[in-house]
Amino acid sequence: MTAHLLIMYPHPKDVKEFDRAYREEHLPYAAPRLKGATGVVTKRVVGPSFAPPPYHLISDVSFPTIETLKATAASSGKEALTHAASISSGGAPTIVVVTDDA
Repeated sequence: MTAHLLIMYPHPKDVKEFDRAYREEHLPYAAPRLKGATGVVTKRVVGPSFAPPPYHLISDVSFPTIETLKATAASSGKEALTHAASISSGGAPTIVVVTDDA
């Protein structure tokens, strides 16, 4: 069962600077620390249409199993999450773990 680490970033104080830091600093820093990850997908939040969305970006880091995700989160993944928080100028990111139950 695939597991996903979702990092949901609140709206930053400076969108342009956050987007630059995310692409140029965070992704290169975090990638080698997410041992066992099978992919990272970044999504920009644009809705719902009736209210401002609560998040700016959502990063979805995939792992082959929940055990792999837990092992990474307990080791080098801590550094990646700390770095994610350091670039999040709009407040701490929300972290959620989900699985694909099909």
